[in-house]
Amino acid sequence: MKQKKELILPIATFLVVGVILSGLYIIVSKQAAMQNRERYRYIAASQSNMIRDCIDTVLARAYTLSALVFDNDGSTTFFDRQAERIYQETKNDTGISLKNIAIAPDGVVEKVYPASGNEALIGFNFMDASKPGNEEAIAAYQKGSLVITNPFDLVQGGTGLAGRLPVFLPAGGEKEAFWGLVTVTMDFHELIDTINLRNLSNMGINYELWYKNDNGERTSMAASERMPIDPVSYEFSIDNLTWFLDVSPADGWIDYEETAVVFCVIFAVALLIALLLLNRGQIKKANEKLQRLAHLDSLTSCYSRHYVNTILLNQRNGSWNDPDSRYSLAIIDIDNFKSINDSYGHDTGDRAIIAIAQVLEDNSKHANGDCVIRHGGDEFVLLFNDVTNERFISKLASIVSDVRKIRFPDVPDMRLSVSIGGEYYSDPETSLYYNMIRRADEKLYQAKENGRDQYVI
Repeated sequence: MKQKKELILPIATFLVVGVILSGLYIIVSKQAAMQNRERYRYIAASQSNMIRDCIDTVLARAYTLSALVFDNDGSTTFFDRQAERIYQETKNDTGISLKNIAIAPDGVVEKVYPASGNEALIGFNFMDASKPGNEEAIAAYQKGSLVITNPFDLVQGGTGLAGRLPVFLPAGGEKEAFWGLVTVTMDFHELIDTINLRNLSNMGINYELWYKNDNGERTSMAASERMPIDPVSYEFSIDNLTWFLDVSPADGWIDYEETAVVFCVIFAVALLIALLLLNRGQIKKANEKLQRLAHLDSLTSCYSRHYVNTILLNQRNGSWNDPDSRYSLAIIDIDNFKSINDSYGHDTGDRAIIAIAQVLEDNSKHANGDCVIRHGGDEFVLLFNDVTNERFISKLASIVSDVRKIRFPDVPDMRLSVSIGGEYYSDPETSLYYNMIRRADEKLYQAKENGRDQYVI
């Protein structure tokens, strides 16, 4: 039971230190994770701005076409000489190829550049609601502003992203009449290459660029080989479009190896502190044991008189150092010890002292704080801690009786007895050691005067 109690503090310390350090690590980790997510949000925002700026730069050519139509009062004669210039400038400025540039008076395509590969577009009516893919063109007419399509598969192959811009010309007075549409279609894959979105994978970042279709379903436009897990999602707008860019670390937000190492270190630190406490407790016990050994009588192994004076007592006033001590005291003196030494020799006298000391030890309860002290020569002091008056009397009587029973086979005619003076604890003020020892000594002399081999309290 005592060993279990000694383990309580180290185990409790191990648990408390482990919990505190783990809690601190979790708090720091959460803060670091929040900062890391903010960093990834900034990366997503930067990439999204690049996408938006690049698309805006390319589709600005639709406004160039619109201005040319306006400047030419609706004539399309400029187209053949200006289209190639617009195409090359776009390629030079952005690195993105235009799939086609088209003008559509009344919504019907009249001219397209480059002509090769786009022949099927001539005569196409963007205002025909029955034709698939015309929603954006009709929406542009209704809104009177540029409308951008989400990426779509081109008939000639590849993926395009187009801007549909309505053109209105003066119709007299302040009125304007719908002239038709100008459209610019870019190569979407070249857009992704130009903004170097795939480079995110080389940076250890998983990504996905996506939007919600008319049915609210997620539609992916570009993604890394591995989809982002628990991503930071950045929402951004390009005119009428709303896109999302999701990013997350390829290795995940949690570095499990680092976490395992940190928790191993926390475990080791908590264990080390617990072991130090345990070791300190063992050292303390060892020191106490050594201290006790230093205060033991060499013949009997009982405590020495020095132990009482230096450990148990406050020598200035005779009070006990432990305020919880409630010692009742008895002085035990071996009867006629001088004649034993004279008759049987000092070796036999030492054997008698040892045997009587053992009787005293057998009648004390060390777990309760009882102490057997060799006070000097043939005299002992026995301290009973927190003992009832009945047990005190019973123990003194038992000691007297047990000493009478001591026999030595090689000295069969030797008889031993003791006289005892006892002083029972009453209260802290009157039960000071020096007062108790004086009164017990008086009782001892009474026991001797009454014929020895007895106790008086």
